[in-house]
Parts: sequence; structure tokens; C-alpha cells
Amino acid sequence: MQNDMKRMVMLTALLLMILSAQAQDARVAEIRRLYAEVKENMEYRKKAEIPPNDMVVTLNYMAPGAGPVKDVTHYFYDGEFKEDAGNVVYCPIFITRKYNVGAAEYYEEYLFDEGSLVFYFCKQLDNETRYYWGINGFMHEVIKGERLTGDTAAADLASDMKMAFDKLINRNN
Repeated sequence: MQNDMKRMVMLTALLLMILSAQAQDARVAEIRRLYAEVKENMEYRKKAEIPPNDMVVTLNYMAPGAGPVKDVTHYFYDGEFKEDAGNVVYCPIFITRKYNVGAAEYYEEYLFDEGSLVFYFCKQLDNETRYYWGINGFMHEVIKGERLTGDTAAADLASDMKMAFDKLINRNN
């Protein structure tokens, strides 16, 4: 009797893990589709010579121990009229960032869906880090080579860049 109960619990746990993995795979596929759609839209606008909604922020500074740093953050955004605000509120859709630390060069991408971070990508030489977020937070990672940053650090940086964007474009204090 106890063995039957243990088997039942094990089978239920296994079934829940399979269903969870399938839901995660579906969400990752949805994020990849959104990424392709955003990139396609950006390319279409470029080819059709339609000015993109974009903003570029370039920082040049001297970092102790690393030397000169050039950090270029490119925001692609969309706007929506908000009744309560009485004006158009802009929200980043896709952010790219290219920067160096000493001789090491990094490239990052941040994809947002309805204002929430859903995807992060970082590349440095042959190392790549990809993170995916779902409704309940962080859910999946793909690491090639060395991990370049943690998921929490990536989410925090995305939040900081989004807040800076809001202050610059939406004039939020």
C-alpha cells in the first residue's frame, strides 16, 4: 500500500515536471517569435526609410584600472496615449548596449514585452549568455562558454536602463 502511494506521488511529480517544461518551452518559443518580430520591424523601418523611434546615449569616461570606456546604449521604443497621464507615454521595446572594459568588448540586448523584461543576451568573444523571463520571473538560461553575468544582475541593469529612459523621454522624476 505504501509503495503504491510512493509510486503515485512520484508519477504525479514527474507529470508536473513534464508539464512545467512544456510550458517553459512554449514561453521561450513565444519570446523568440517576439524577438524576431521586433528585429524584422526594425529592419523594415530601416529599408523603408521610416525614422525609428530611437534614442542613443553615448558615455565616454576613464575607468580606474580599465582605461578609456565607451558605452553606447541604443533604445528602440514605442508610445501609447495614456488617458490618466493626458499624453503619450513611451516604453522601451528593445535596447542594445555595446561597451568595453579595458580591451574586452561586450554586446548586450534587452527585449521587453508590455514593459516587462523577457529576454537578455550578452556576448563577449566566444562567450554568450541568454536569459528568459516569464510571468513568474526568471525561467530559463542558455550559456555558451563562460557565464558573463547573473540573471539578477541583468534584470537589475535592465530596470536601471528603463528608469533612465523614463527620466529622459517621459520626464518622470
